[in-house]
Amino acid sequence: HDLLQAVYVQYQQMNLNLQTRTLLLSFYSRLYLQEHNHTHIARSRVLSRWLAALPLQLSQLGHRNPALSDRLLLSIQAAASRGNKALLNSLHTHACRLYDPQEGSVVLLPAESQQRLVQLLYFLPVMSQGLLANLSRCCTAGRVSAGLAASLIRIIHLRSSLSGWSVGSQDMTLRDVDYISFLFSTLTGFSSDELATLQEAGDESVLPPSPLSPLSLYPTPLEQFTHHWDVVEEVCHCLETLGSRSQCFDVLQNGICKNLTGLAVVPDSMAAGLLRAVARLLDLSFLPSEPLLRFLSRCCLSLLSLLLTLQQDTASENNHKREAVWGACVAVLSSIPRLLRLVLQSLRVKDLCEEELPQLAQILSLLLQHTALRNHMLANATLLQHIIQDLTVNTQSSTQPHAGKRNSTTTHYTGPHGKHTVNNNHMLANATLLQHIIQDLTVNTQSSTQPHAGKRNSTTTHYTGPHGKHTQSTTATCWLTQLYYNTLYRTSR
Repeated sequence: HDLLQAVYVQYQQMNLNLQTRTLLLSFYSRLYLQEHNHTHIARSRVLSRWLAALPLQLSQLGHRNPALSDRLLLSIQAAASRGNKALLNSLHTHACRLYDPQEGSVVLLPAESQQRLVQLLYFLPVMSQGLLANLSRCCTAGRVSAGLAASLIRIIHLRSSLSGWSVGSQDMTLRDVDYISFLFSTLTGFSSDELATLQEAGDESVLPPSPLSPLSLYPTPLEQFTHHWDVVEEVCHCLETLGSRSQCFDVLQNGICKNLTGLAVVPDSMAAGLLRAVARLLDLSFLPSEPLLRFLSRCCLSLLSLLLTLQQDTASENNHKREAVWGACVAVLSSIPRLLRLVLQSLRVKDLCEEELPQLAQILSLLLQHTALRNHMLANATLLQHIIQDLTVNTQSSTQPHAGKRNSTTTHYTGPHGKHTVNNNHMLANATLLQHIIQDLTVNTQSSTQPHAGKRNSTTTHYTGPHGKHTQSTTATCWLTQLYYNTLYRTSR
């Protein structure tokens, strides 16, 4: 005992050089790790005080000496795994500092030490709201790897009673409401304070709203977007295991409606992640609420407009973002037909400027070309017909020559038959663009309406052309073909 006391007095001195402090730390560490079966050593008050001081020393050391920090972590981990109360209480006291998303050891130390700190979360006696908020930001801020963030989320999930955690008296040390809040904030990727700042910042990088992008999208940097996408997958996996799917989706819906539906500026990574989560967690027996569907429709349309911009950038590093955005939109629109109809209903051609008409046509073409969406689009054939008719009328009216002046523009359109580039006056550019789109839509619609086993699928289509109203029994492609010829009729006059 006297030896332990003398060494501890020496260890507490502030002016020790690094070599001496490391030697004393090694002495205590080996003593604790190798002699813990000796009762008089295991119950030593001196050793207990030394262990209790380790979390504070680790937080104060920061990144100044990673090797020494790792030695501290080895001792802390050993004591925590053995349930040392003094160490665990001290770890709880200093947890928020250790896991601070900006200056905590968990983001400052090398990857191996970060892994040890994440593993320590399994032994914490209590997980407070403040600690969970810090851990959520550690996962989303990109200061730890996506793989380590996934490990952290899984450990928090295991600590929750919703996953079946029951270890002695610790089964209620993580409240269900705090755990759900942690998952939701991690899913969004941004804290409430950060989202509030985005609404007021007036950042020049934020894309302004428009009829085709009702939300102002904040362009998340590519590395952050990719990191967040991996985190979303892990959060969805945890949510899928919580009770029934309808209960899980209800929790997600309540979180979105309570915290996000009023936002005007939304990060593109958050919008895509929410669509992905909704599609993955949706229970077919659960009817989503109207506020949720309206918010998701704004997210969808804004992301589809963003997709057109991303397609113009051919850089290979943007492929993942393009695929993620498009995949999220397709998944949620094919899962919730009502949502697709809301998106189509929000396409008011009369509100579009001339430059936005080709963008709307491209969005419609993208949706109709995808196999998973084609049948849902055809189920809204009447609504789709009105949109394209309005698009034709507005294209025709916007391409009339004024005072003999010939306006020139370049329009790009990518369809299943390749990329088309038109460089001519507005009338020729938009008419040719519309021609390519309608041809592609017709091909896709014909392929989806082929008769099977001799049975011919037909429908009655009402079409108003240049010579009056026509009603005829035809395949679902007829009105597209008629609209195309009507376009040629108008633009040739």
